[in-house]
Amino acid sequence: MTEPPRPPYRHRGALTRFVDRHRRTLAALLTVAALTAAVLAVRPPPPATVEVLVAARDLDASGPLAAGDLAPASLPTALAPRGALEPDAATAGRSLNAPVRRGEVVTDARLADPPALPYGDGLVAVPVRVADPGAVALLSPGDRVDVLAARGRDEFAPARAGPAAEVVEGRPVLAVPSESDHGGEGGALILIAASPQEARELAGHAVDSRLSITIRG
Repeated sequence: MTEPPRPPYRHRGALTRFVDRHRRTLAALLTVAALTAAVLAVRPPPPATVEVLVAARDLDASGPLAAGDLAPASLPTALAPRGALEPDAATAGRSLNAPVRRGEVVTDARLADPPALPYGDGLVAVPVRVADPGAVALLSPGDRVDVLAARGRDEFAPARAGPAAEVVEGRPVLAVPSESDHGGEGGALILIAASPQEARELAGHAVDSRLSITIRG
């Protein structure tokens, strides 16, 4: 059975008239769209970025870094300096070796490494004045020592002194200053890595005790 012919689309005449009426406007719009597509096709993609830490304000090197001193920022990868710190870098308590301006990227070269850092987190460098310079002369950085404290003889209580007490044990030697660095005090100075609590105990014993060492190796 033959399908009856469809009636003409009733809006076709109106659409044709609209196109005829706005032909130039539509042509201009199509031209702009084509140019925009061409520009987008040849424009290079945005550069890759990396997250770094920058100074949130002007900072000096007078004290350790605190929360809020550094802030994360995005930087084109090609412009990021070598050694730039990432936002998850552990910076709390670290110190700067030079002032930085607000917005300056902080790199690993800007941070002063604590002398005791290689021996563990939370350790500090502690100067210890040992009564026997001869024993200190046997030391080299990297040796480990026990530090002993013995009370000196009291002229008002001349009883025999008791055994020396061990203050710290197995502490690594960080440095052995030369004799010219000892100043006018007796004994010899060494620099060891210890916990803050051990540092306080050593300072207390240094007031009224003679400190000596045994060398572990």
